[in-house]
Amino acid sequence: MAKKKSTGLAAAVCVLLVLVIAVFILVKKDTIITNLKETNFFGRVFGKTPEFVENHESKKDKNDVIEDEEITIKVETVEKPEPVAQPKPKDDKKEQKTEAKPENKETKPQPKPEEKKETKKDAGKKEEPKKTTTTVTYSDVQLCFIEIDADGSLNRKIVKRSVPKNDSPLTNAINLLLAGPDTSKAGEKNCVSLIPPGSKLLSAKVSNGVAYLSFNEAFEMNPDGVEGSIGQLMQIVYTATSYSTVNSVQFLIEGQKKTFLGSEGQRIDAPLSRSSF
Repeated sequence: MAKKKSTGLAAAVCVLLVLVIAVFILVKKDTIITNLKETNFFGRVFGKTPEFVENHESKKDKNDVIEDEEITIKVETVEKPEPVAQPKPKDDKKEQKTEAKPENKETKPQPKPEEKKETKKDAGKKEEPKKTTTTVTYSDVQLCFIEIDADGSLNRKIVKRSVPKNDSPLTNAINLLLAGPDTSKAGEKNCVSLIPPGSKLLSAKVSNGVAYLSFNEAFEMNPDGVEGSIGQLMQIVYTATSYSTVNSVQFLIEGQKKTFLGSEGQRIDAPLSRSSF
């Protein structure tokens, strides 16, 4: 009995193993077939690989499938050269007509214009640049100076000068008076001026017959005392009133009206005329 049981158990185990192997083969069928194909098992054993049919359809071997390869074809485009315009055939007849015939005559060089040579006479006769002449109008001015007589006495003397005209005749006349007499002239040889040296006219204006003349401080400092102060005022008044528009002179020092001139007490707070001397 023991032997029968062991024999039956062994048979059951064998059957179970066969079932397990069968189930495994069914489950791993595809994998097993693929491995057999890859290893070429049937070709090695039987000499030829059998074809397997799955799902009643013919199945191609994966190795028989040709994969599409990408083929890149480079097409080089060659630019055709632009057609060159061929020159038209020249008409020989026209060329013969239009063709210039060579001249046999040699062209003579034209003579250059002769340059005039300067002679010594011409050198002396060169044209001088034209000078523009401007006409200057002169006018007479009357200047009052002091003349010294033979006995030493001082007298008033009116001298005339011809000077170019300008827009400020009174200012011009007073400035000429301040410059002193011109001893090179015959009429002014014995003349002197009692106006202090360094005196300058600062401004001049005429209004209603009165000439407002402003001098610098040097006009006050007369070294000849009272006679010198009276003489300098007289010279200015007679020179200024020689113009028809001036009747009297108002003296100003640095633009300011003063009562007395210097330290000698000559009154200059009111206009002075020729009748004041």
